[in-house]
Amino acid sequence: MLTRQTTTKRTLLVVLGALALAGGSANANEELQKLTQDPNQWVMPTGDYSNHRHSTLSQITATNVKDLRPVWTFSTGVLRGHEGAPLVVGDTMYVHTPFPNTVFALDLNNNGKIIWKYQPTQDPNVIPVMCCDTVNRGVAYGDGKIILDQADATVVALDAKTGQVVWTVKNGDPGKGETMTSAPMVVKDKVLVGISGGEFGVQGRITAYSLKDGKLLWKAYSEGPDDQILFDPEKTTVLGKPVGKNSSLATWQGDQWKIGGGATWGWYSYDPKLNLVYYGTGNPSTWNPHQRPATINGR
Repeated sequence: MLTRQTTTKRTLLVVLGALALAGGSANANEELQKLTQDPNQWVMPTGDYSNHRHSTLSQITATNVKDLRPVWTFSTGVLRGHEGAPLVVGDTMYVHTPFPNTVFALDLNNNGKIIWKYQPTQDPNVIPVMCCDTVNRGVAYGDGKIILDQADATVVALDAKTGQVVWTVKNGDPGKGETMTSAPMVVKDKVLVGISGGEFGVQGRITAYSLKDGKLLWKAYSEGPDDQILFDPEKTTVLGKPVGKNSSLATWQGDQWKIGGGATWGWYSYDPKLNLVYYGTGNPSTWNPHQRPATINGR
């Protein structure tokens, strides 16, 4: 289950969630935590669960940086915005691209020689539905798999050694404006993914799939009734007082919450000690506030 502590005004701005974990399923999480302690590895798009984005390697300094020279280069062949860092797991670098979301595994011991390449076949009609370029914010690693969020809202798990598809799952419908540009995050036995499309009236959400086989485990929306946003109306408070039943619905007119936006396309963070996931949501839908009149505190 997912519990949260926040207020909802038109759409969620900040969310605090707690992961429910299956017994004996912590192996992937323990592996990732151990790998993040090795500065020679970069196993998450942001480096670690805290999103520090900082390397502790000290070989390059302010004194010798002027002496750096290229050793080898690699072109992805895609001339659009590249976002998100490559991953380094062992002696392999995993590089991703914007649409069509090609993934390369490169041999760091052999001048970046391609070990394998995964290039999905996607309908190019998804491109006009994507906001703010056709970017992708990174792949994730866990349990010997590389996890990719494709633009067409397909989540793919690839064998990290061979590039073979282990499982795929459909996380959204581009026909409804739902696309994926987010970086997935692996926590214990789960893959957490978001959704893009706040500009097109999607109902934002974060979804957890089984790292093993892609089975849907839970889904938490950014706005809607308590059973969809996974709120506990008594334990979730604002200014020290319970928000009350279906508090999110009170800030929307009619069924506008169904197209309320609040997409979760960025990077998430995780606190292993507290077992909490933190993430923020994007803009409400639609852009024009006159098309989404709302009430706040009953006004």
